[in-house]
Amino acid sequence: MVFEGIILGRFSSAALAGGGMGLSLLFFLFTVFLTFVIGAAVPITRHLGAGEKRKADHLFSVAMVISLLVGIVFAVLSLILRNFIFGTVFGASGKVEAAATGYFTILTFFMPLIALNFTGTGILRATGDATAAMKVNLTANLLHACGAILFVYGSDKLGIPSLGAPGAALALGIAQTVGFVIQLRMLFGKRTRIRLRIPDAIRPKFLELKRILNVGIPATLEQLIWMGGQLVLLAYIARLGETELAAHQIILRLTQTLGVVYQGYAFGNMALCGHHIGAGDEARAAHISKKIRYLSLLTGCVLGILVYTFDDAIIRLFTFDGAVISLSLILFPILALQQIPKSLTMITASELRARGDLVFIAVTGGIFVALNEVILSWVAVFVLKWGLPAVWAIMVFDELCRLAVHFHRLERGVVKTV
Repeated sequence: MVFEGIILGRFSSAALAGGGMGLSLLFFLFTVFLTFVIGAAVPITRHLGAGEKRKADHLFSVAMVISLLVGIVFAVLSLILRNFIFGTVFGASGKVEAAATGYFTILTFFMPLIALNFTGTGILRATGDATAAMKVNLTANLLHACGAILFVYGSDKLGIPSLGAPGAALALGIAQTVGFVIQLRMLFGKRTRIRLRIPDAIRPKFLELKRILNVGIPATLEQLIWMGGQLVLLAYIARLGETELAAHQIILRLTQTLGVVYQGYAFGNMALCGHHIGAGDEARAAHISKKIRYLSLLTGCVLGILVYTFDDAIIRLFTFDGAVISLSLILFPILALQQIPKSLTMITASELRARGDLVFIAVTGGIFVALNEVILSWVAVFVLKWGLPAVWAIMVFDELCRLAVHFHRLERGVVKTV
């Protein structure tokens, strides 16, 4: 995602801003697929911990077929509503709107396959098959990076025109399709702990679907609300101007990419905690989670120092626009500071999910998004006129609020039936 941002930013600020808007909307939609990832992964880890592999395979197969069907529905709706979303809701115009609409239009044609790859690798990672998920996504990401160069800028020798932002989306779609093919080879080749069983996928039972949704909806409702808050912020920032939107995309892509590091720890933490809770060893689960928190915090401090130290060099990778560079330099110290609470909140949230404390995360997350991202950011941007730096400072404050609430909840040692 960072490399794609660099390619788009060097093409034009409008391509970076518009392509980032399209990608943000995709991330919001895929929060729904995270419902199937978490909803299946939490009970699957407990089945694996209890030695019930057949039940784990069945839940995985059901989650995959649901993901496919929802992906098709989202693709159709996205094609119909794309102009209304970017032009009216987000308030984009001119080159930015054209780049956003073009980027997202290409993505819609690949959406079902991207959904399958996202759901499958997410469940594999969360249930202990991290190496298999890594191989799939590493291959897809390398193809995405190479394809972005080719399709964004074009090639006279190969007869490929310069496509700008839509070219980056085409590269992403092709790469994720190849990744899903590799994932299928692993699943059917018995290279993973869980398998995709076609009969289970063709004839899913309502009880299994209900179980996945009962776990997944509370677990991911917080993420859905948080991503919704991010879209509200995007609509605020788009109305500030192209420079602010481009700078926001630089910081946002870096935040998302750095967050993948903590997400890796979080998935590992959820898998290990889920296994031990399934085996009845809650004390061991708490001990492991505590050690992973320390590891993630150390990583966050190191990443924060690197971001702060090399701010100018990193920004100039993305853009040659002087106004965007100047604004981004103001934002980078905030990005560096954000790594400390963010490195911890993702781990504490993963332990709460493994313990089945899902409704609590959803409710508290919704409250913080409403208060911080929606209300405080609106006041900061439109009433006080503090601009984009205030928005990112509020997001750091939001992470601190979540962390305090998570620690308070973990002290109670709650474990709920999944």
